[in-house]
Amino acid sequence: MGDASARGVSLPRVLVTGLGSVSALGENTAQLWDGLLAGRTGIKPVANFRQEHLRNVLAGEIRLSAAQREYAQRYRLDSRIALFAHMAIDEALKDAAWAPVCLHKKKVGLVLGTSLGMSLVEKSIDQLDECGGEQVDTYDDFAGVVEELADAYRVSGEALIVTTACAAGTNAIGIAKDMIRHEGYEVVICGGVDTLDRMKYLGHSALNTLTPTLIRPFTPERDGTLFGEGAGILVLERESLAQDHSAYAACAGAGYSCDAHHITGPDPSGAGAVKVMGQALGDAGIRPQDVDHINLHGSGTPLNDRMEYAAIRDLFGPAAERIPVSSIKPAIGHVMGAAGALEAIATVLSLRDQKVPPTLNVAAPDPELPLNLVCGEARMAAIEHALSNSFGFGGCNGAVIFSRVNAGPGTDP
Repeated sequence: MGDASARGVSLPRVLVTGLGSVSALGENTAQLWDGLLAGRTGIKPVANFRQEHLRNVLAGEIRLSAAQREYAQRYRLDSRIALFAHMAIDEALKDAAWAPVCLHKKKVGLVLGTSLGMSLVEKSIDQLDECGGEQVDTYDDFAGVVEELADAYRVSGEALIVTTACAAGTNAIGIAKDMIRHEGYEVVICGGVDTLDRMKYLGHSALNTLTPTLIRPFTPERDGTLFGEGAGILVLERESLAQDHSAYAACAGAGYSCDAHHITGPDPSGAGAVKVMGQALGDAGIRPQDVDHINLHGSGTPLNDRMEYAAIRDLFGPAAERIPVSSIKPAIGHVMGAAGALEAIATVLSLRDQKVPPTLNVAAPDPELPLNLVCGEARMAAIEHALSNSFGFGGCNGAVIFSRVNAGPGTDP
């Protein structure tokens, strides 16, 4: 990618005009953001599947409300993953003031990230008889969900699936940005969606990625993560189509890399993370000293947090201890392929409100990882440019830069 301005190429700016989400903190983006700022958590004992043989019974699980069940019945949605995606896209398009009939007249794309893109158990909307409702089969594959979404929302261009593990949601946003910049798209609906079930939680129990307690990122006590489910959707538009007053932020840059190191563990040197953050900065045309906030991957696993710190220290130098950083995973769980999309939404809203949500469950940050970790309560901050990181299994890395719509140019060296 690189800095387009340095190559003398004039590329269209990409604006974020709509946000939609379903998470353990609520059915929409307002509930998600209010919960994050207030320091609430959506982590609770799982109720949708049996708890025996699990390393931890806590998760960022979504307990379907009456309204969500009615929505599923109205649109004949048989799976949780389809329900979450539909609801988040509906909210994001309404937020951006787009009706599907109007989208049909534009060049529109759809890019969704996910981990497996399906439930591994027989039931999906209801996974236990005790939950009520009828037993329904889940989708055989995520392609069917995306095809239905493309039809429902009049997507006239490409409908793409990104499956780069827990970097998928972030990578989907970067790809969507590039579709507008380089492929002539006017609107791209992008983000991520993922669901929990017993088989997935048994797998992570066997891998010991689950903490036996709570997610405590960047603390000496960190010992694993907890997973969640939901969807995060952003509507990206070409600047000539969108109006500045209706945009949350500019999607300014993105990066992609792979560690090629280990099937589950990150490269401890952080080289892949440095590369992906550096790509995002170059794509945005800014320098490390221009970044005012980092939404951390912050999974709470010993190796991943140490790697992320090493990468931030190496790339940002002395600024690493100045930039306010935070992880929202303790509040909603690690939402796998949707994690980066929900974290991108939080990053965009931090830009809008000039406020960084706290990292929960932190009594004191790890002195060996000296970052400016926001904990205790939300913090006001002057933010012009913000970075959101995602680092997944298989060494899949993603980073995206968001900037205030009227942000000034990067700092001279």
